[in-house]
Amino acid sequence: MLLLTVVLLSGTLAVIAEEIDWLIYDEIRVTPVGDRLNEGLLFDKIKEAYPKIGLSAFNTANDRTHTAASAMLTLPDGGFRNAWIDPYTGEVKGDTPLLSVGNFISFLHASLYLPVIGRSLVNAFGVFCLVSLITGLISYRYFWRGFFQLPRWKRGPRVYLSDLHKLVGLWSLWFVLIIGVSGSWWFYQNPLERYFGVPKLTPSYLTEPVVDHGDLSRLGPNTPIRASAEDVVTAVKTEHPDFEIHMLNPPDHNGLLYKVRGSYGDFLVSRTNSVIYVNPYTGKVVENRPASDWNGMQRFDAAMRPLHYGSWANSGVADLLVKLIWFLFGFALTGMSISGVMIYYKRTFKARNKNLPQPSYGRKLKKLWLILRPWGGSMSGFKYVNVLFVAGILAGCGIAYTLGSQGTVGSGFVYQKQAIGPWTLSFNAVAGLLEKDLPPIRAGRRTTLNATIEAGDASQIKFMYARVGKPRTTRAPGDVIHGPLGMQHANLKIPESLKDSAELWITIEDWSGQFYQSSWSLMPNGKETRDL
Repeated sequence: MLLLTVVLLSGTLAVIAEEIDWLIYDEIRVTPVGDRLNEGLLFDKIKEAYPKIGLSAFNTANDRTHTAASAMLTLPDGGFRNAWIDPYTGEVKGDTPLLSVGNFISFLHASLYLPVIGRSLVNAFGVFCLVSLITGLISYRYFWRGFFQLPRWKRGPRVYLSDLHKLVGLWSLWFVLIIGVSGSWWFYQNPLERYFGVPKLTPSYLTEPVVDHGDLSRLGPNTPIRASAEDVVTAVKTEHPDFEIHMLNPPDHNGLLYKVRGSYGDFLVSRTNSVIYVNPYTGKVVENRPASDWNGMQRFDAAMRPLHYGSWANSGVADLLVKLIWFLFGFALTGMSISGVMIYYKRTFKARNKNLPQPSYGRKLKKLWLILRPWGGSMSGFKYVNVLFVAGILAGCGIAYTLGSQGTVGSGFVYQKQAIGPWTLSFNAVAGLLEKDLPPIRAGRRTTLNATIEAGDASQIKFMYARVGKPRTTRAPGDVIHGPLGMQHANLKIPESLKDSAELWITIEDWSGQFYQSSWSLMPNGKETRDL
């Protein structure tokens, strides 16, 4: 129940996480003055303010009149921050930690900061809520009669708490149903779909369009000039004036299109579910994929998040009102979790005291033993499970803090600097962000391989690939290394059969079509590859 209380309380606060950050950080608050500037122009201005720093996921805040627009920064030392810009004046207001107070709460609710199992464990509590709802209605006969029965405060604390618990539970039935259904749906996806191979219920989404290889070849042997973000947004607004832009995602590598995310006002979908793809070299719209084209199961899947977090009203006073309702009922469920433990404890307290000897040292020792023993009594052995998980959460919070300030630097396997053609590169392999202290190379799994261009002009690289084992041909060189500057990485596939002599091979293609290759020992050998 301790873990359930943590999940419920963090989820309650996560509903208003944006508002919490808005109150705390001056950089986020703005005063509306005139019309908003072109969203792409704002992104271009942040790029000018933070040269040679990777930028990604520009949030326009078009649905927040008093909130600055923002982009995530990937710092040279490996850390992450959010940069903020006034959408009315174009003034860059500064940057804040990625792990802000609101984000800390949101990440806590989503994963409990527990590596590997965190998200699955949180989703399991959704199943618990749904089962509790069903069993509660079955065990509480004629429950509909209790909606207007006030708690009996004259009958003592235990009776009062029990009546209050039932009353709050009855009025929260609709809310528990939403949390239970959405959490159970996510539990089916993670871990059942992800780790146990159960049938996938949501049809796969269409593959993203890419820049045709022929079009890339026609750009010539020199580094091409990309369209500005302002030009990209202007093209989208010209062809789709009814499209509200909420996010800009520049291409992660040279073969991808610019993604402009937003909304056509569809109900019960995220405000970034509709996507318009733009060619980054010509600035022309390639394809429009509105959320209204999705089938029923895809729409059901998309509806889970706005329903779970009460964000379906999208903007304005209605958005704040819905969030406050979700916050109040979330707070009520948190109180029910606490009161449930108190009611159970009070029920067992008298029975336990009857079996204790008369007041003496023996009574105190037996009382202590009844509390500490791993069976019987309140929570039984689950109290130690709860303590173990809470200790894991605290450790995970420490990992998350270091991620925000230094990324994955200093962890996993490091592949020392080495020249590949006119560039000098180094690499760092980690199992994942929260899993950065786990062994990164495991047979049959994928690992995150981070690339750092130590020397050379990165813009001259057309494509960069990573592969375990030397590629037999340049037509299949491995997994593409992608991402913004400072966060370039590949989701490297590790073979099922892994030899001690295995090597990591990097292949680079420049704009002229020339290929360059080099290799490292995949496993640490204390020379070109070290275990940090």
